[in-house]
Amino acid sequence: MSELDKIDSFASAMLEAASIDELLWTIAINIGEILQFDDCVIYLEEDGVLKQKAAYGIKNAEYGELFNEITIEFGNGIVGAVAKSGVAEIVPNTADDERYIWDEFSGKSELTVPITYEGRTIAVIDTESPYVNGYSEKDKQRLQVIANIAAPRIASAQYCRRLQKAQIELKESNLQLQFTISQLKRNQESLIHSEKMASVGLMVAGIAHEINNPLSFSLSNLTVMKDYYQSIKKMNEEILALDGLPDDVKSIVQLNDYDNIIADMKCIVNETTDGMIRIKNIVADLCGYVRTKDTQKKEYDLNDSVGVAVNLLRGEMNGHCQVDLNLAAIPSLYGNGGKINQVLMNILNNAIQASPNGGMIKVSTYVDSENANIDISDEGTGIMADNICDIFTPFYTTKPVGEGTGLGLFICYKIIKEEHEGDINVVSSNKNGTTFRVTLPLPTCHHVSLKVG
Repeated sequence: MSELDKIDSFASAMLEAASIDELLWTIAINIGEILQFDDCVIYLEEDGVLKQKAAYGIKNAEYGELFNEITIEFGNGIVGAVAKSGVAEIVPNTADDERYIWDEFSGKSELTVPITYEGRTIAVIDTESPYVNGYSEKDKQRLQVIANIAAPRIASAQYCRRLQKAQIELKESNLQLQFTISQLKRNQESLIHSEKMASVGLMVAGIAHEINNPLSFSLSNLTVMKDYYQSIKKMNEEILALDGLPDDVKSIVQLNDYDNIIADMKCIVNETTDGMIRIKNIVADLCGYVRTKDTQKKEYDLNDSVGVAVNLLRGEMNGHCQVDLNLAAIPSLYGNGGKINQVLMNILNNAIQASPNGGMIKVSTYVDSENANIDISDEGTGIMADNICDIFTPFYTTKPVGEGTGLGLFICYKIIKEEHEGDINVVSSNKNGTTFRVTLPLPTCHHVSLKVG
């Protein structure tokens, strides 16, 4: 094979290499085979040092694997000196050169050629012979030509690798940025919603206070009216029972249907009083939950709270709903167990009311790295997508008039989000029913015992 054919074969082999690793192994193997060297090692500059990347001959156990990956500083050893100077060297006898780095496969002579690109050493070709004076000036010239041909190809491959790495890093950064933006958006929405609910809570407290005053004297007046009714009724009975009562007087009383009027008056007073008491209880609930007078907190068992809520609502189910409990081991939580019971009661009661045709209500508890969670799912009618965003708003209800006040989920929201620093979310579909998820933070120390319902 002529010198030109050797160079052409080498150049063709380099063009077929797909990656920089494959390129370096191709260069090492082709130098060894085409120039018939016993050994050839390629060092690549990375992070300011020379790293052995490919080898042919005794230092190459098999293709793609190095026996011993060596790293050499610029200026150290013969390889480092050539990389620093950018000038090829022949060492006729390595035993006479103090720069030679001895290893288990040490040669007796060495030929080292730099691969430079734009005035900078980007790689080094190093070959060793088992014989003294194993290399000639012609070998150095041929190897330098090969190095010059390889230089732009290696530089291009390095650029492609850096570009691919930058693209991967950019893609990862974009994904992280998208995730961060998504998190910020959710946090912003949650913050806006929390601020909205806090403002609404203050407004509701003020409205409740204003309602409470006229409500109190209205109830007081109704109580007085009940007493007046009794007095009027008694007086009427005594008048009608008088001896010698003129018939015309008696006829006037009976003609005006006095007895029926008195009876209706009693019903009207009682019904009005019942309505007022109902309003008073609603206002009391509003004041109690908005202003949160009961702040006592202690350890409580979430699974026990589930059991209490289910047992209290057995009668509401009327046998048409079934409950499937899947309660995992949950550490004791810290908070107001009574209010957590109220939250679970409210959500379970909503699930029952949303399932007029019966079905299964599934209740599951579980933990993750930071929270205890409870999912309450029904197979009921679901919540319209347009209504989801309003379900925690006070006085908002989709129930018929007289069946709901629109305060239950608002109160649940206040208890979980503001009093227990947790979260409450809902997912609903007309086909798959509704799932409420309540998330409560685990205690910072998990030395408390796990409890299973």
